[in-house]
Amino acid sequence: MLKEYLKELSLLDGISSREEEIIDYMYEKFKHNSKNVTVDRIGNITCKFDAKPSIQNPKKVVLFAHMDEVGMMIRKIDEHGFLFIERVGGTYTKTLPGTRVKVVTSENKKIDGVVGVKSYHFASQKERETLSDIQELYIDIGATSFDNATDIGVHVGDYAVYSSEFVELNNAIVSGKAMDDRVGCAVLLDLADKLKNKALEWEVYLVACVQEEFNIRGVLPAIKRISPQVSIGIDITISCDTPEGQYNDIKLGGGVALTYMNYHGKGTLAGVLPDIKLVRHLENICTEHGLEFQREIARGVITENAFLIFEGEGISVANVSIPARNVHTSIEAIHMKDVEATSDLLYQFTNKLNMTMDFGKIKEEQDVD
Repeated sequence: MLKEYLKELSLLDGISSREEEIIDYMYEKFKHNSKNVTVDRIGNITCKFDAKPSIQNPKKVVLFAHMDEVGMMIRKIDEHGFLFIERVGGTYTKTLPGTRVKVVTSENKKIDGVVGVKSYHFASQKERETLSDIQELYIDIGATSFDNATDIGVHVGDYAVYSSEFVELNNAIVSGKAMDDRVGCAVLLDLADKLKNKALEWEVYLVACVQEEFNIRGVLPAIKRISPQVSIGIDITISCDTPEGQYNDIKLGGGVALTYMNYHGKGTLAGVLPDIKLVRHLENICTEHGLEFQREIARGVITENAFLIFEGEGISVANVSIPARNVHTSIEAIHMKDVEATSDLLYQFTNKLNMTMDFGKIKEEQDVD
């Protein structure tokens, strides 16, 4: 089911704040396994699994992954019917010229298009060697005029995403669009299947969240409502096993990656230093159950835990990552072995939490006789 979930999720379309297709899919799948599934005002889905009745005041753990994907928004339609665009999230401008896309209208009509590129024969040598600015790029949907484009149903404010197939390569590698982070959503659904009817000692909340690619904070309303002691984010990380990859030793097929540090490439003001006690516990589970894992330091990667760690009295956080190639393009690639290891690890973690466990540095005051 894990690969099936991933394929179906990858083929759905939804940039930040336009995640309705994915919300509907996740909501229906979650409902098969839990009677407590809710969607908040901005679209975060929470699937709750209760602790067994004998547990009084159970602790709470959140596992989350984001539903949105990078894409483009239509900012202008010119007199010839070409659609000029702005990025939504970290869309990789370098890869856009000549790329097939889908324009999604406000009525959810999907229109095939291509990102136009100046013909090689007319381009100067300098133009052939330099990258196009996003302001110069446009989508061609075959319209002949502004009126023709709007008659088709396209308006400023509609969005576009990569048009891509789900492809299975050799050695259990799969490729397509929006692996970031539909793979995390697939893991959440697989976890829901495994946790159904389990006698848990902590309350477990699976949260499929919104707007990560745009502002990294979409999960915050759900976190504030739940007020957990522990939060684990599930996302992709950059695989460095390609010819240009030299930063670290993360590779496809090497197992789940456990984050020791990540931060924005422009500085460390938005990054995660996880609870080391929690990370060590995850490592021990991997060792106990024969699950391969990798230790990850990631520069230029930001996740929601960077912001929610400071909620309430503070939350013990960790990130588990699935290595990916070609990130933020139409051909993102991951290894199913790593996806399965991630799901297995998180199942063992949640299923074996008990009342005596705690994480973080908090020390409770004790009465002194």
